[in-house]
Amino acid sequence: MPNDITSRIRTLSEQFFPEMVRLRRTIHEHPELAFEEVRTAALVAETLEQLGIEVKRGVAKTGVLATVKGKQGGKIVALRSDMDALPIQEATGLPFASKNPGKMHACGHDSHTAIGLGAAMILNELRKEFRGEVRFLFQPSEERNPGGAPFMIEDGALDGVSEIYGLHVLSQADAGTVGFCAGEMMASADELYITIKGKSGHGARPQHTVDPIVTAAQVILGLQTLVSRNLDPFSHGVITIGSIHAGFAPNIIPNEVKLVGTLRSMSREWRAFAHTRIKEIVNGICGSAGAEADIHIDLGYPVLVNGERETALAEASARELFGADHVFKAERLMGAEDFAYYLEKVPGTFYRLGIRNESEGITADIHNDHFTIDESAMKAGAAMQAYLAVQSLNRD
Repeated sequence: MPNDITSRIRTLSEQFFPEMVRLRRTIHEHPELAFEEVRTAALVAETLEQLGIEVKRGVAKTGVLATVKGKQGGKIVALRSDMDALPIQEATGLPFASKNPGKMHACGHDSHTAIGLGAAMILNELRKEFRGEVRFLFQPSEERNPGGAPFMIEDGALDGVSEIYGLHVLSQADAGTVGFCAGEMMASADELYITIKGKSGHGARPQHTVDPIVTAAQVILGLQTLVSRNLDPFSHGVITIGSIHAGFAPNIIPNEVKLVGTLRSMSREWRAFAHTRIKEIVNGICGSAGAEADIHIDLGYPVLVNGERETALAEASARELFGADHVFKAERLMGAEDFAYYLEKVPGTFYRLGIRNESEGITADIHNDHFTIDESAMKAGAAMQAYLAVQSLNRD
């Protein structure tokens, strides 16, 4: 690899930065929810086609695949960008704020898409510098379970792919810094739907009823032992009941109580164990009270596990491209990401891109109606994705 490849990539990221800003702001102004990304996908496809890049539309309904081919021979490396927005009313007051009421790019997917396009522009200029192919996955629906990733996979997005890389903006890190974490990085996320069925009656004569509210209270407390008494203290897991619905009057014991919650785990094995244990705890407590339970566990995203080798390559690439002072160790999070589906199929890594700028007041966290980014971070994001692809393709 030429010694000047890093400087060339940095120069190209500067060159294409104004276009990345324009694309990001256009997407931000017209946010689209999961599997509704028609306008966004068209913008992505048209931008790539104008560069002479091979494009496939309509993947996983509203997704786009694109391929930049280098020299003959070599493998295929994939770079993923997600495109969907959130059902949030924007309150940033930006001149390019959302024009779609109740919809907002509050998780940075507009910048992810612009970064992916920027990386494609860079690599399109560097075709003679790498062997093999770079496949760009512009994915719909990361924000809504089951996510767009499994549908992209079904439609052939990973066919022939050897490695995959993706990034996500991070509000807690300064703009232009990048963070990495090998192994388990993000949790699985399952939704719990529990209905406890009792026998209704007068609140003054509880002896003639089976009180599902009291039973539900015991169930909620009992489920906390799933983590406190069934999980290794050095491991990570969370169970939360976030919704309780029951009753309609102060003096009536209702027929049933509905509980809704979430289960998070960093272990595939403990996740499976927890599903069984939840049913045992709920059915055991309900049985002792004379109540019955309907339990449904809606499987969400799996545990996101970054490859050791691929993460090491990414971190080393970042140090070469930006310097050690711009690289940090990313924290493990109990949040979930459907990039995990790709990593179940091929090795790769998912890393963080800092977008914070306190002096400019850019500090709001994701999924917040005031969220925005320091757009200069997109230069680093596009350069990192492009350089990582080149490094991965040329190392073998």
